[in-house]
Amino acid sequence: MRKTFRQALLAVAAVTVAASSAQAQYQMGAVPTNATIMFAGLRWAWAYPLPASSGMVTANQFNNFGWRFPTVAELGNAPNATDFLFRGGNVPYLGTDPLSGAEFQATNSAYVTDGACATPWFSDSYKHCDWQDGNGQVYGPWADTPGAQSFAEQLVVQDMTNVVPEPSTYALFGAGLLGLGAAARRRRRTA
Repeated sequence: MRKTFRQALLAVAAVTVAASSAQAQYQMGAVPTNATIMFAGLRWAWAYPLPASSGMVTANQFNNFGWRFPTVAELGNAPNATDFLFRGGNVPYLGTDPLSGAEFQATNSAYVTDGACATPWFSDSYKHCDWQDGNGQVYGPWADTPGAQSFAEQLVVQDMTNVVPEPSTYALFGAGLLGLGAAARRRRRTA
């Protein structure tokens, strides 16, 4: 009986350690489109609940997927926090993204529907966006803009002219072409 209890205790400890390390790990792969927005010709991601100067933004997305920090001029034309709200955003209204664990915290009456929060793809420390800290909210503006607080939210951008499609995009395109070819062949056989 003792051995069984000890084994069960070790199993629970292993699961707890695995779960806690999984929570701290950033999401691998490209940021889903429903976790970002298109605005002023750029793809914008609400990437972190603190400025990048905090040193806790993960470089993987920058190196592998073409994300960068916005320029001063781009920040002058940055979206408002409410632009990140739309039906079908990765974070369900008042909920948590089932894929990444992303969520909005410190919400107020301006938070009215699903939204886009990409923090888990850029951070291995946080999984949330602080709603009240975004441009146009109580504690705006965004990080790196005049008047930004020391806890301002960090945006990143992706220039859509330099984006290389993911391999899965090519796979879907190829599957579609194969499907069209098969349908055309079937039509010729029946004609």
